[in-house]
Amino acid sequence: MIYAYRSDTGKRKKNEDSFYIPGEGDIPVVIVADGMGGHVAGEVASSKAIERIVDYIEGAPGGASSITLLRQAMNDANRAVFDLAMTDDRYTGMGTTVVMALLEPGKYTVASIGDSRLYHFDGRKLRRVTKDHTYVQELVSAGLITEDQARTHPQRNLVTRAVGTSRFEKADAGVKSWKKGDILLLCSDGLCGSVTESEMEMILRTTGDLLACCDKLAELAYNNGSTDNITVVLAENTEGANDR
Repeated sequence: MIYAYRSDTGKRKKNEDSFYIPGEGDIPVVIVADGMGGHVAGEVASSKAIERIVDYIEGAPGGASSITLLRQAMNDANRAVFDLAMTDDRYTGMGTTVVMALLEPGKYTVASIGDSRLYHFDGRKLRRVTKDHTYVQELVSAGLITEDQARTHPQRNLVTRAVGTSRFEKADAGVKSWKKGDILLLCSDGLCGSVTESEMEMILRTTGDLLACCDKLAELAYNNGSTDNITVVLAENTEGANDR
């Protein structure tokens, strides 16, 4: 697998996003988390969640399915963030979105809570894999507004589910297939809230280098008016079968 990333403060004073890519020999999992809360709480929530998820996955005994493993890791992170928020007044009410993928040559397992997203690019088409846990997404799913209207809705940033904001929170999770050359894009809403899927697809299709893709995506989000932190992680499958 090949990885690339970029995480920018953007127009904010501090970066409350956190991310994880594996080192040599580590379990191949990629994660993006977007923290929320006052003062330093957002940064603490996102970094704590990722720390607990990685520790859980690395220490888990074998035998569980990949979906169960990621859900249990998310549960462990949720408890850690929630307990810290309940016991330290500095962190009251903090939480974080999390999107992650456990990578294998022929498939990946994705899990998410919140509105950070995972996209799958197969060399031709970009498609969104995760579903936002937001008030606006509920309106879209109910047919009350369109996707285009959702992009500019005044309550588009209202998250309905987040890690650490309640004692129990279940992640959406599933297993998807991918092939050699396919790319996964994980991002905070600082990117996907300002860059359209067609713009993301064009950059991935026309830019060969993953790091250059990250730079172009983040810079486009900033130039398009993003007022949030901007984080993007790319993972390319270099091990799977190639039927192109």
